[in-house]
Amino acid sequence: KIADCSPSSETQCGDCTAGQASMGGEVTTCTECNGPGQYSDAPLSGACKLAPAGYKPTSNRDNIEQCPKDTFSIGANDNCTPCADGGHSQPGSSACEKCITGKYYDETENS
Repeated sequence: KIADCSPSSETQCGDCTAGQASMGGEVTTCTECNGPGQYSDAPLSGACKLAPAGYKPTSNRDNIEQCPKDTFSIGANDNCTPCADGGHSQPGSSACEKCITGKYYDETENS
């Protein structure tokens, strides 16, 4: 458990773990990185980070992971969105694509 700190008395402050952050000062607890797309990949972080496009936070919010094939994320999001009917994407994509008329998606060339 992380110890609460009281700025008005002698204190022994606890460390924020990965997945949490604290700006310090008069703050008495760590803030969970649980907003949309937030994570913290190191202990003692001063602020939560936002997942970039093509990624989402891990379930315990201590890192990020690439969106899988045929999904995408524009960033700052907790989930990867599946491509709409006929769409496709590579892992870590920020958008899906559709082939133009007369073309098809050749998975062997794009894997």
